[in-house]
Amino acid sequence: MAENIFNDLLPEEERDFKSQPNTNNEFNDLLPQENITLKNEFNDLLPEEERDTPIKNEFKLSDTPDDKYELKEKGLFDDLLPEEEQDKSITKLFTDPDTEFGVGDAFLLGLTDTVRGVTQFAGGEKVFFMEEDLKTQQANLNAALQGEGGGLIAAAYFGGALLDPATWLIPVLRGKTLYKMALSGGVAGGLAGALGYVDENSIFDERYKQAAAGAVGGAILSPAIGKTLELAKIRKVTKALEEQKFSDEAMEELPDNLKKVIAGPGEEDIFIGTQKALKKSRRKGKVKGRGKTDLIVRKNIKFKEVETVDGRPKSLLPNKDTNKNFILRGPREFFKGVLGGFVKPVEPIVKGVEKAKGAYTKKAKAVYDQYFSAGPKSGEFGTGAAGALYGFALPTDEKIFGIDVPESDGGITERMSRAGLGFMMGFGGVKLAKKTQTPDFIKEGRAKKLGMPVEEDLSVASYLAKLFVDGYKVPKVLKEIETRDLEGLRNKIELEFFRIYQRANQLSTDERKVLYNLLEGDIKFNVVPKDLSRIAKQARKQITRITQMYVDAGLITEETALRNIERYIKRSYGGKELSKIGSELRARGVLETITPNEWIKSFSKTKAFKIDDAGKLVRLREHKGWELFGNVQVKKFEEPVEATEKSIKDLIKAGKGDEPLLTARWEYTKQERLGMSEIEDGAFAIMETGRLMAQTLPRYKFYADIAAQTFTKTAPSADEIAKLDLIEVPKTKRTGTIQFTYGELAGKFVPREVYENIFQINEITTGPSKPLYKGYRALNQIWKASKTAWNPTVHVNNMVSNLVLLDLVDGSANLLPAAVKAFTDQNAGKSVKILEEAGNLGVFANNVVKRELDVLDPSKLKPAYYKIDPKKNVFDNAVGVSDFIYKDLILKNKFGLQKLSDYYALEDSIFRLALYMDRRNKGYSKVQAAQDARKSFIDYNIQAPGINALRALPTPFLAYTYRVIPILAETAVVRPWKFAKYAALGYMLNNLGEILGEGAPEAERAAMTEEQKGKIGGLPFLPHKNIKIPSKDASTYVNVTRFVPGGDIFDLNSGTIPLLPQPLQANFGIAGEVLFPMLGFDLFRGDKIKGQGVSEFDDFSTRAKFAFKRLIPNFPFVPGSYSTERIQKARTDKSPLSRNESELMAFFNTLGFKITKTNLSQLKTIKGYEFRRRVNGIQEKIRIEANKFNKGQISQLEYNKKINELNEKYSKIRNKFIEDVNVPVDYQEGAELSEVIPRITGAIKEQTENIFGKN
Repeated sequence: MAENIFNDLLPEEERDFKSQPNTNNEFNDLLPQENITLKNEFNDLLPEEERDTPIKNEFKLSDTPDDKYELKEKGLFDDLLPEEEQDKSITKLFTDPDTEFGVGDAFLLGLTDTVRGVTQFAGGEKVFFMEEDLKTQQANLNAALQGEGGGLIAAAYFGGALLDPATWLIPVLRGKTLYKMALSGGVAGGLAGALGYVDENSIFDERYKQAAAGAVGGAILSPAIGKTLELAKIRKVTKALEEQKFSDEAMEELPDNLKKVIAGPGEEDIFIGTQKALKKSRRKGKVKGRGKTDLIVRKNIKFKEVETVDGRPKSLLPNKDTNKNFILRGPREFFKGVLGGFVKPVEPIVKGVEKAKGAYTKKAKAVYDQYFSAGPKSGEFGTGAAGALYGFALPTDEKIFGIDVPESDGGITERMSRAGLGFMMGFGGVKLAKKTQTPDFIKEGRAKKLGMPVEEDLSVASYLAKLFVDGYKVPKVLKEIETRDLEGLRNKIELEFFRIYQRANQLSTDERKVLYNLLEGDIKFNVVPKDLSRIAKQARKQITRITQMYVDAGLITEETALRNIERYIKRSYGGKELSKIGSELRARGVLETITPNEWIKSFSKTKAFKIDDAGKLVRLREHKGWELFGNVQVKKFEEPVEATEKSIKDLIKAGKGDEPLLTARWEYTKQERLGMSEIEDGAFAIMETGRLMAQTLPRYKFYADIAAQTFTKTAPSADEIAKLDLIEVPKTKRTGTIQFTYGELAGKFVPREVYENIFQINEITTGPSKPLYKGYRALNQIWKASKTAWNPTVHVNNMVSNLVLLDLVDGSANLLPAAVKAFTDQNAGKSVKILEEAGNLGVFANNVVKRELDVLDPSKLKPAYYKIDPKKNVFDNAVGVSDFIYKDLILKNKFGLQKLSDYYALEDSIFRLALYMDRRNKGYSKVQAAQDARKSFIDYNIQAPGINALRALPTPFLAYTYRVIPILAETAVVRPWKFAKYAALGYMLNNLGEILGEGAPEAERAAMTEEQKGKIGGLPFLPHKNIKIPSKDASTYVNVTRFVPGGDIFDLNSGTIPLLPQPLQANFGIAGEVLFPMLGFDLFRGDKIKGQGVSEFDDFSTRAKFAFKRLIPNFPFVPGSYSTERIQKARTDKSPLSRNESELMAFFNTLGFKITKTNLSQLKTIKGYEFRRRVNGIQEKIRIEANKFNKGQISQLEYNKKINELNEKYSKIRNKFIEDVNVPVDYQEGAELSEVIPRITGAIKEQTENIFGKN
């Protein structure tokens, strides 16, 4: 008899399990009653007396041995054989003539490999035009390959595979270099492998393995074939080249590797020709300071241009295949004629409704701003509203803030009671916080950190608001200045430099080196390729223009600008960090503080030298040696004067010859810079120069514009300072410069909130100062990218939720095509006015890629190897190495992941531009439209230190939730019909699925886990997050949570911390992905990692594998990723609890379309396991309390109290389980379409009554 493991927990009268049949299945009553007969797959291997059934011989052999090998028909290759050998018998591979497998069959299987693979991927068992199923075909092929004549079969199969249409995609000759040929061949080979048939009995038994093998094969074969053909072409022009008899046209046709150049530090011209001609030349290739160096430079550089007609890409021109107006003309005319008669009568009604909506929106917006956004009572009402929603969404069997609410009917009445209590606690809590002062030690700590006087009157409410409210009490004009200067001007400068960088980045490595030396001015070239010269001139023109803006802003002197006008470019060095804001204002080279006597005796006489090719020291006459730098104060209480020979002599006369009063500068020579690993890359230098200028100039413009505002005071009285709560802006200077950190604002007085805002902006842009945190932040950004930009699911969710978000903020989706066209035209090289206007106002500046994943910008990746720094600790060096590997191998287009980041940014940018265009059409000013576009599509620039601290460590994705909640709240108040529309749509789609689909919907939902059965947003009046969709073969649901902006805001049934909304659950980013698994805990599931307990070594291995798996980008066909495993299981896992999905459905799930097939039996079994897990937890707690009691740690009374509480919990769990799995089952077949409308109407009415009551 079976023993009920929970028997001792039940009341004695309910212990009735003794009469159950003898079985070990704890959930036997949930399973189907019919017996399951398993087929013995190894029957034929057993002794005859142990076989369950006799073996039936399906292949009847001829009694005559010769019959087995006799070929009745003419041999396929008979006409190719000598006459005396024709009509001889050929070995057959199968004895049964009906199933004979020959070379023709093998050739056909090879030819249709992709068709068979796609059929397998889609869950099919056989190709529609073939008789045998896929597995039988593969088994026959494998048997044939191992039999006599296997070589001939293999040749036929691979010959057919070469003619497979997927194989034609391998672009053998695409790409001028071996690398490009290999890359394109690898991509095509990988695609062919991924789409081919997967043989479970081969070494490539998984699709990703087969794809990898195809990629390797394509990468090897493509350049081999392509190079052979290229060499044949080269032989035709070699002779003429070697004799130097060739025209420009002939030179143009040459492969790049035949064009050689000697160019580098010290060389003055470029030689173009072959290696042989180079040897004959008198110019032997010596490069001063380097030794012999050969660099490849193309004479003419072809840049990729998009073919356009009348300014539009040719591929987008209207035609019958692409013109939607042409395609939809017929249906449109039909509906226009049919429905035209019904439109006119309802037109006045529609206009009236729109007018009423407009009037309501205007008034509701004023109310929202007053009570929930910016009014004096917004804190109380906003927090109260949040508390009300939380109380309403709270599960009915839980407490709110530890307080029991009297239960009534368990429905809307109880929820409204909880909502009322939540509102009162939120409203009252803020009221109390406003009257309570913040402790002094917190006030003092803030004042010290911000460098300002202590704020005496700082309530707890104000302190929390300063921590968690973005731009708390900051004047509106400050946000406008920030938009115009910090975002607009910065974006404009970056964009202008980026366009030049894009062209320069198409050059080869050697060409970029020549470009760098051209810009730097250390080398003079007599002959320069036109395209290199053109790029250098464009870059120099842009740098000169921005330099003039530096002079106008007072950041540098006109003399300094003129001295460097033809040679300034930002220098960078391998193994060094990228420069920070304002670093270009520092003097180049090294600065030394010296005495006047040291200058006279030593420094003024030191000259610069270099080592020539002969190893001798040669003086660099163009180098100025040590130079005096800055000013010096000769006499006390007098203004400092310029440091000159005369002023130095005056210092010596004044008796100050040995005082360290002077600053001398030494500019590094070219050889010194090369010894410091100078990065000679023109493209990188252009982008780095633009990045720094785009940070420094807008920042000082921002400070200057704030200094001009009326709330900024130059010399206020003590009364004004106290009354207006003004703070003096520090006069600190940037390290190594004479410029104030806060520019024209330094020394002036601003309101406290403005000062705090400026301080936070400066802190955010400066970045973390502590090396440990800085290294963690860099790795965390890479981890964020792996979970967002490199995850196809997120891309799909992003696009769909953005469509919904555009509608919620009352934007027009009709402008999306125009936004797409704007970006397309820009990529084609055209100037797009609206796009430039939006970009100059920072519309695209604060998207998720720019702010959250900024470390991944390819323009910031230094093209040099990583150096281990002996001065750094092990962690910092480890961070540096891993960061470099990620950037060099993964981001720089070597694995294509940077493209995914670019697409991720583009997805947001298209919607931002569409909304910007919408707002401009509705009369918004440029600045207002830009601000609204950024706000509506998540402005990740958050100036709230508390939120930023949470983003940095425990909740790395908090920014989205923080920004989307106010958008949803405003929509709910100002445009409530938007939510009503989507709620009605969700209910209608679900009811459509229930009516047209299979299964028992009510019983299925009851048997789902708590997480599966939840509602969108965690709010009970919204539709289910798992919507049932029509399907004739199984009960099918689609999860739409991620398609809805903020769809999990009040999801309180998932996560490790009870009753905390899902977006606020802590996972600690990359640290959590490694630390928690290494401790044996799966934070995502809130449970221990399975497979532990064997041994310490085995546990460590299990945990390490789990942690590694969590770090892999969740991308289909990436080995070890969850997506790859799901696709693999779809083909191999046929267990009762499997998902019952094809590879194609699994693939769509990995793209974000969360479609699930299920049945009631499976749901109940899973529910049973969930029940057992929860009861096991209660049993464990009972054992813990029993141990405490036995050890005398608690009294009998305390023990009884704990056990009673646990028994009460068990009763709730047990009763809920019984209720969920015993819902009456009403199985149905899909209804006819004619029944749908009335049944949907009735279902919606019934659901409405269930939520709000019949009255």
